[in-house]
Amino acid sequence: MTPPSDAPAIRCFLSYARQDDVVMDFVGPFAEALRHYAYADRGRALEIFLDREAIGWGDLVQPTLRAAVRSAAVLLPVLTRRYFDRPYCREELFLFHNQASADDVRGLLLPVVLLGEDHLTEDNPDLAVQIVVERRHHSVREAWIEGPNSPVWRRTMLTLASAIVDNVEAAERALTSTPTPTAADVPAVLSQLSLDVDSATRTAGSVVAEFHALLATDSPDFSPGATRLREAALTFERQAFEADRLLRAAHASSATLTAADPGDLLAGIEALLTATHRLETSDVPIRLAMAAFREGLTALRSGLRVAKSWSKLPIPGQ
Repeated sequence: MTPPSDAPAIRCFLSYARQDDVVMDFVGPFAEALRHYAYADRGRALEIFLDREAIGWGDLVQPTLRAAVRSAAVLLPVLTRRYFDRPYCREELFLFHNQASADDVRGLLLPVVLLGEDHLTEDNPDLAVQIVVERRHHSVREAWIEGPNSPVWRRTMLTLASAIVDNVEAAERALTSTPTPTAADVPAVLSQLSLDVDSATRTAGSVVAEFHALLATDSPDFSPGATRLREAALTFERQAFEADRLLRAAHASSATLTAADPGDLLAGIEALLTATHRLETSDVPIRLAMAAFREGLTALRSGLRVAKSWSKLPIPGQ
């Protein structure tokens, strides 16, 4: 079906690691090409938000996330290995994925792989990677290498612009009906997650204490503790993610959520990540163990940030 010439603009949010773009200068030409080809080929204007501080970008993690998905807004995560380490990027990916799933419009999440495609494997335990692997993702590596004046750039951008329009028009058809909230025992979900938080933080505290004791030995082996933390943290991250999915599908609101603010825990994790980086750069023999420890801390931080986002869910009538 050909859309009317006055069809509303499609809102697109680009989620990316800012440091990547400082070096690669990809996002600006990418956004401009998508705007041009979507309208020139399909007659749909794109309104693309590039900056988290811009009006509209906060919609992804603020009370209007549900409304953004219901209006068929699109999330385009521009992926590199660095993306998966950034807390805001992970949060945007997780929350948008879950809200789009709750409204049965998963096509509004269109991952774009710039670099690091070999990281996207089915056996990678990273939950963010698994979300991308499960989705149809578009590689733009060769287009970026060849540059905006190349045929491969034009073909790639035209294909992606068309995919955006196709997915949005499919979502627009699907969103004509109001979804029925999924039944969920919200207090039970929150109670279980509180236990999960306690378990994960106890494991982290135990491993940190173990590391402090090992630092006083001649040949410290941090690997067992680091592996234990990583496994516990990856489990907790998935538990928080699944709780978020259930709460969004049930149309839970912040008025019903009473989970404790994890702010103090997040601050402690940031301090540990800083200390871990110092150890990784100062001592090669323990670097691999510290890498596993860092992966665990990253997953723990990610799960806590998801839980913290519930205070921003909309209250009915507001």
